[in-house]
Amino acid sequence: MTILRGVTSLAGYPPGLYINEQAVPQSDEVKTSDFVLGFVGEFDRGPVNQYVLISETPTKRLSEIAATVLGPTTKPNAGNALLDHLHHAKIKKAAFVRVLGAGYATASLTLQDRQASPADTMKVSAKYPGEYANIFTVEVADGTAPNTFKLILTSDFGTETYDNLSMDPANSRYAVNVVNASSEHFVLTDLQSSADSFDLARPAVKTKTQLSGGDNGAAVTDNDRIGTYDPGTGKRTGQKLLELVGNIVSDVAHINYSSPTVDPTLLAFGEKYNCNTYIGTNTAQNVSDAVAYRNTYDSDFGQMAFGYYRSVTGQLISGACLSAIVHVKGNVEDSGLAVECGWIVGTDKELDFDDYTTLYEHQIAAFQLKPSAAGDGSLAWRLDNDYTLAKTDVDGNVISDNENRKVNKRRLNSWIERQLAAVAAPWQGKAMTKKMKDDAERRIRTFFDKMVTPSNPETETSKIEAYSIKFNSAAASIDQFVQDVKVKHYNTAEWILLNFMGGTNVEVGN
Repeated sequence: MTILRGVTSLAGYPPGLYINEQAVPQSDEVKTSDFVLGFVGEFDRGPVNQYVLISETPTKRLSEIAATVLGPTTKPNAGNALLDHLHHAKIKKAAFVRVLGAGYATASLTLQDRQASPADTMKVSAKYPGEYANIFTVEVADGTAPNTFKLILTSDFGTETYDNLSMDPANSRYAVNVVNASSEHFVLTDLQSSADSFDLARPAVKTKTQLSGGDNGAAVTDNDRIGTYDPGTGKRTGQKLLELVGNIVSDVAHINYSSPTVDPTLLAFGEKYNCNTYIGTNTAQNVSDAVAYRNTYDSDFGQMAFGYYRSVTGQLISGACLSAIVHVKGNVEDSGLAVECGWIVGTDKELDFDDYTTLYEHQIAAFQLKPSAAGDGSLAWRLDNDYTLAKTDVDGNVISDNENRKVNKRRLNSWIERQLAAVAAPWQGKAMTKKMKDDAERRIRTFFDKMVTPSNPETETSKIEAYSIKFNSAAASIDQFVQDVKVKHYNTAEWILLNFMGGTNVEVGN
C-alpha cells in the first residue's frame, strides 16, 4: 500500500492499492454565517413538535411566510405581535418554537363514503394543532368531471378549492396527493374505505362542516415553555426544540415572558450554544422591582431588558424581544445603541431620567427616545444602555470597567469563536500531520489578520484591534493544536481569551 500526496491522476502507476492524501482546502475565505433570531412563545397556530426556521425569499418577506404558518397578528402580547416588529425591522431569518398548554390536539373531520351503509373514507386535518383550527370548515361537492369530487376548504386566510379529485391512488388527481402537496393549512388522510369502487369511496356531499377539536386545553406553564426531551424517540417540545438549531441561532428570547424558572434555562442555553439571550424582568411593574429581579442572576450570556414597546400598527412586544431584534439588525462589532427603531411609537411604562439612570447602574437595558441620526431635531427609540451580562469575573470579583459588559462584545466573541470552528473544520477529527498543522496555522492566522485588516476595507470594517495566538506543535488533534487565542477589542484595555472547541455540542440529559 502506497500513500500518495498531491496526485490528481493514477495514470502511469503500476497496479496496486494506493491511498491518495487529498490536500486540505487552501482557500482563506470563510463564509460568515447569518445572525439568526430564535424565539419561543405562544402563536395562534403552528407545530408544537418541531421548530420553524424561516428565511426571506426574493419575493416574500419573512413575516409574510411566518403569518401563513404561525397566524396573523391577532392575539395581543402573543408571538403573533412579534411578527409585526420583525416585518418593520426587515429581519431576513428567524427560528420559531410554538408552545401550548396540555390538552392540545390537531382538529380533524372524518368524511364518509357514498355506499348505502356509509363507511369512513377520508380524514381532513388541520396541519398544525391549536385553537385556531376550530374556525376551519370543509365543504364537499361533486366535481366538474364525472365521478370526481370537489373539496372547498375554508380558513381565516381564505378559501382553498380543489376540483376533479379522485380516491384512486393511481389517478393524477388523487385527493391526498393533490391537497397535501398544495395546502398550507390542511392534511388529508385516506382511511381506505371498504367500498367496492373508487367511485363509491368518494366522500359524500356535505355543506360547510366545521372541524372539531384543536382546543388548547390549558394555560401554558413554565414547564411547557422549557419543554421536554425524550432521548429514546428524540422528540422535543418548547425551548428544547430550539436546541436542534443551537449552532445556528445567535440571539434568543422567550416572547413576552419572563420568570425565575424559565429565565435560568434560557441563560444556560446561551452558555451551552455560545449565543446571546435576552430576558425580561419577570412581573416587575416598576424600576425598583426590575432591579430586585436583576440581582437574582449573573451571567455572561444574557441581557435583561425592561418594558414593552408598541409598533406603529399597535403591536406590543417586550424589551427583551426588541433588543434581540436590534442586535441582529446592527453590525456584530457595533453596539445595539446605534440602531434606531423607527417603527416604535410608544411604551407601556413611561420612564424619567432617574429611572433610566437606575436601570443603567444596575445593567438593565431599556429603550428611550433619543435624538435621531437624521439630524433634523426628531427623536427615535433606541437602546438607552447596552450594559448587561456578568457583574463579576470568573474569580467572583466585581467588574469595574463597564465596557467589559457590552453586549456587542459578547456577541462578537461568540461570532469569532463560531467562525474559528468553521475555519478549523477541515482538520477536525483527524490526526494532525506536519503539513496539516502548517496549513491550519496559516489559515487561522489569515482569518484573524482579516478581522484586524479586512481585504476589502471599502465594504468591510475592522472587527478587532489585535490578536495573539499560540499553537502546540506536538498536538495530535486540531483541538489541542489551537491553544490560547486572545483578542483585543476596540475601546477596551484588556485582552479577552476566546474559547475554541472543535467538537460538537451533545445533549447531556433533561
